[in-house]
Amino acid sequence: MRADTLRYLDSLGFLGWQLGLERIEKLCEFWGNPHARYPVVHIAGTNGKGSTAAMLAAIAQAAGLRVGLYTSPHLVHPRERMRVNGVPISGQELEHAIQSCRPMVDALRATYFEVLTAIAFYWFAEQRVELAIIETGLGGRLDATNVVVPEVTIITSIALEHQEYLGRTLALIAKEKAGIIKTGRPCVSGVRAKPALAVIQAECQARHARFIDAHAETQRRVIQLAETGTRFRLRAEKLGLKAPQNYHLNLLGQHQIDNAVLALWASHILQERGLLINEHARTAGLAQVHWPARLQLLAGAPRTLVDAAHNADGVRKLVQSIRALFPQRRVQVAMSLLKDKALAQVLRAWREVQVEFFFAPAKSDRALAPERMHAEAQRLGFTAHVCGSAREAFNAARARCSPEDLLCIVGSHYLIGELMEEGLLPYPY
Repeated sequence: MRADTLRYLDSLGFLGWQLGLERIEKLCEFWGNPHARYPVVHIAGTNGKGSTAAMLAAIAQAAGLRVGLYTSPHLVHPRERMRVNGVPISGQELEHAIQSCRPMVDALRATYFEVLTAIAFYWFAEQRVELAIIETGLGGRLDATNVVVPEVTIITSIALEHQEYLGRTLALIAKEKAGIIKTGRPCVSGVRAKPALAVIQAECQARHARFIDAHAETQRRVIQLAETGTRFRLRAEKLGLKAPQNYHLNLLGQHQIDNAVLALWASHILQERGLLINEHARTAGLAQVHWPARLQLLAGAPRTLVDAAHNADGVRKLVQSIRALFPQRRVQVAMSLLKDKALAQVLRAWREVQVEFFFAPAKSDRALAPERMHAEAQRLGFTAHVCGSAREAFNAARARCSPEDLLCIVGSHYLIGELMEEGLLPYPY
């Protein structure tokens, strides 16, 4: 992909978030409405969207289907956002697509996310996918992905996020996320907060959409939390499991069981709607799924954990997993955040482990200054350091590790992506 084309694409980011469906509808018309040519699963939520999407894609692929997966943000290159059976769009294909629609993009003043969303829809059609799994970008109701009419929707979780766009309460945020629910199409919910859950139930009722509360309908028991993955047992008669079923999940963390349950429910609904997905595919898919930079444990010394948790809810789940998998270990954390995150809440989530911070600037105009993070960490009683770059933070945290310590790279995708570009972390694509 040419550097000037990548610069052009990046320049669209300066238009920011412009919620609304008018521009994406015109872009899709330009491509011949490709999103209507294949079955879709549409996923919204605060946390867990990407993991759930990756698990469902792995299940469908294990069933022999040709699967498109659209997620965001990327780590290093925008090609990562759209993949077919795990393989990203090529630079040449993305280059051609951008140049083809560029006059329309300029006329509409379409945003970065809208352009990539429309290209993903087009490319999936060109690739003749048999199923596309689409993750929302921001919210749901006015998100650019919300032109699809899915076979099933999934709402993973609701927490306070992007309040300037989505609302100041859980109920208001849930209303925006529930905007992906379509008339007569089932919705699988992993939401626990009662005010948010009530909103989603009401939206399903209004749209005559079957509502599945995955937590209420599924009994689960942890068998093993280990560095090699997560084993759990499910009992859910409405899932067709007449007897308890054991699964091995190739992802770390107890919270990933919740996401796996959502993917399993969605796969059963897809099977009801005619896709050939059986129990063997479900078992094999969960055992094989790979989702980089989400509680990703790297080989070698020191023990290194990479996680893109970037809000308080995500960090709490990360810390719970660290306590379960690496009890009593001191944690050296290289971290960056963006300005729209609740800094004090993110930092307080680390109080359950012995932690030392090395703060770095993210390569973004929305980056939170390391000095600001340092001041807040000190106010809360943490040991912290200001670093001038991602490399400096990584090296300083790594040098601080004793053989018993855990090195944790966490926060912004920008930090993790920069370390991958510099060869300090493995790049998976």
